[in-house]
Amino acid sequence: MSDIFEEVDESIRQDKIETAWKRYRLFVYGGAALLIGGVALNEFVLHPHFARERAARALEFEKAETQLADGDYADAEAGFRELVNGETALSPLAANYLAQALYEGSGDAAGATEVLEAAGKADGSPFERVALLKAAYAKADTASLVELETLLGDLKEEESGLGALARELIAAKAYAEGDAARARTAFNRLKFDAAAPQGVIRRAEIALAAIPIPADAATDETAEEVVPAEAAETTEETGQ
Repeated sequence: MSDIFEEVDESIRQDKIETAWKRYRLFVYGGAALLIGGVALNEFVLHPHFARERAARALEFEKAETQLADGDYADAEAGFRELVNGETALSPLAANYLAQALYEGSGDAAGATEVLEAAGKADGSPFERVALLKAAYAKADTASLVELETLLGDLKEEESGLGALARELIAAKAYAEGDAARARTAFNRLKFDAAAPQGVIRRAEIALAAIPIPADAATDETAEEVVPAEAAETTEETGQ
């Protein structure tokens, strides 16, 4: 008896499946056709199209770079500006070169700084962070320490070569504004910063040798040096 029930249930299931297939098979075929068409569109139409666009932008960049190297600043500026305005992955790198073309071609420091600041992002790509750092260096003479810190944002905390350069700029600006204690602290940290390039470390050592030790800091350092000496004399007298 149970076998009969099972056969009936199986027959009902098959009937339901067949009915559902007849009802929805056109949708299934349509979905499959759309999927296959989408893959074909991407592989044979869109992908080659985007590849051609990337290749064209690369050639435009190479052309503008050659013009810049040859001193053809007007054409180089036009080429790099078009790439920047295209707002593609190549735009931040083009912005760095556009700033160079503006500065070297016509001495337009303000225009170069504006381009770099617009392209710079503390949390962006390497070229965006480089642009931001260049903008900060360009504004270092006129901006205040607070303004520089705001401009650099999280970049000055980044454990990288760019981050170390940002911290070096902050240290130099602190000293320029008369805060020798903060400058010495910052340069001393840079001296032992594992992420800092060798050039930054050497400049930190030079700065530490040139910046006078504040009076209160000098007293503390002298006290730290005297205490071990006195302790050594006591040890010798007691024989301990």
